[in-house]
Amino acid sequence: MPAQPQLSEAVCKLGEDVRGKIQANFRGVLAKHGRPIMEEAEGKKSALPDRVYEYLIEQRGLVDVSLDLAELLWDSQKGKNTSAGLLLVASARLAGKRALLIVKLEQEGGLRAQDVQVNGLRTFDMSYFADLLMTEHNKIYKAALFCVDGVPEDGPIEGWAADKQLAGKMAQFWLHTFLGCRPKEDPKLLTHNFHQAAVDWVDTHVDDPEKSIDYLMAVLVELRSNATTLDPTAFAADHLDLYDQDNFLTYLDSKDVPTATFDKDITRVAPRLSELQIGFESGISIVTPVQRVREDIKIEEHSNGTSTVTVKGKITSTRSHYSPRKPDIGDAGSQPPQPDPAG
Repeated sequence: MPAQPQLSEAVCKLGEDVRGKIQANFRGVLAKHGRPIMEEAEGKKSALPDRVYEYLIEQRGLVDVSLDLAELLWDSQKGKNTSAGLLLVASARLAGKRALLIVKLEQEGGLRAQDVQVNGLRTFDMSYFADLLMTEHNKIYKAALFCVDGVPEDGPIEGWAADKQLAGKMAQFWLHTFLGCRPKEDPKLLTHNFHQAAVDWVDTHVDDPEKSIDYLMAVLVELRSNATTLDPTAFAADHLDLYDQDNFLTYLDSKDVPTATFDKDITRVAPRLSELQIGFESGISIVTPVQRVREDIKIEEHSNGTSTVTVKGKITSTRSHYSPRKPDIGDAGSQPPQPDPAG
């Protein structure tokens, strides 16, 4: 790594092929891995939000701001074992509005084989390049995008950030130390809201008992999986019938649950993911471990809208049951159970 960053003193002119490559790469990265972020107002660690603000409201030019951002990145990585790379700071448009794209790229090495003639014979000349950027399989780069729409009159700026290397998660130095931001949305809350909305949708929008169990099982299995992210749109495409998918996603949106990928954290919902409850109009409920539903539960539907549920297994206990959804004795309006009359 050089002793000091090598800084650009003028705007780099991009050919159409290079511009197209950059646009395609970072549209895809931000769409797949991007997460909403906002300026970290308390305990501020970086001046980057101030520099972004100055550019977006046209107080300063692109090159002037890019020099400051390069110095901020350099300072944020001091003492770290970081390979050589490039900080790309580019003017951009988002929905026709002024925006700023910030990308940290790491250099890669690669070989190029070129067809040549030696003594009239065909062979290949092999050349090694140590300073390649944005190769087809490069997974090590980080990006951030800020738009003038994310600059409120009074409040923290907002934008999007992605760390392709960590597939949704972000390196602390990138998000906090350099960008001076934090996640706008809490993964615990997002996961809780998805679970609640998905379960409510199944309960209120799916009339077929067999299908409702299939859908609810899919929700629980998705949340219990080892995946660190959750994509509601992909979930709908993978697990719901075609004519249910739009309705499901519209319902999520109405409950302020994102339909794009978000980071999953089941801390708040973990106790609700191990069992499935089947309720009847009569008040009867069957509670079963998720992993036993398909093995031990059989549902037979009847033309009059009722269903027969058969539970296969050995009865090992019978006991009274308390439901937290029903009022306790002593609650307003409740009466204690009366003994059966004798004789």
